[in-house]
Amino acid sequence: MKSVSDIVVLFVDDESDVLSSLRRFLRKEPFSIIFAESGDKALEMMASQPVAIIVSDLRMPEMDGLTLLNVVKVRYPDTKRLILSATTDREEIVDAIDSGDVFRFIQKPLEPEPFKQAIRDAVDFYLLEKVFPDGLDPSGD
Repeated sequence: MKSVSDIVVLFVDDESDVLSSLRRFLRKEPFSIIFAESGDKALEMMASQPVAIIVSDLRMPEMDGLTLLNVVKVRYPDTKRLILSATTDREEIVDAIDSGDVFRFIQKPLEPEPFKQAIRDAVDFYLLEKVFPDGLDPSGD
């Protein structure tokens, strides 16, 4: 059975200063963190190692975050998908959440503690699904 220390979380953002901030925020977390500056690079990384959680910026050049998360949804359906974005366009946010089957939308600028909790929640949910792959039956059957 997987544990938190087995979890890899991939962060994707075209802004290197954002990735540096994420690295600082999460340096003491028990899961592994990796970083990509583009959607293409993220997909290369995912092809070479298992990734439990992907957190992507929504607006990036070349491949935007929504496209990336939709590809991840098809290729790696067990990977939990989160969006990290500064957009305030409600329609864009709803479309991204719906089409990418997104676990959580995280608004920039980041508040470190709520951000870390959102990532921990995604890790916990991922692990829970591994323990109960058919879901929890509230009737006890």
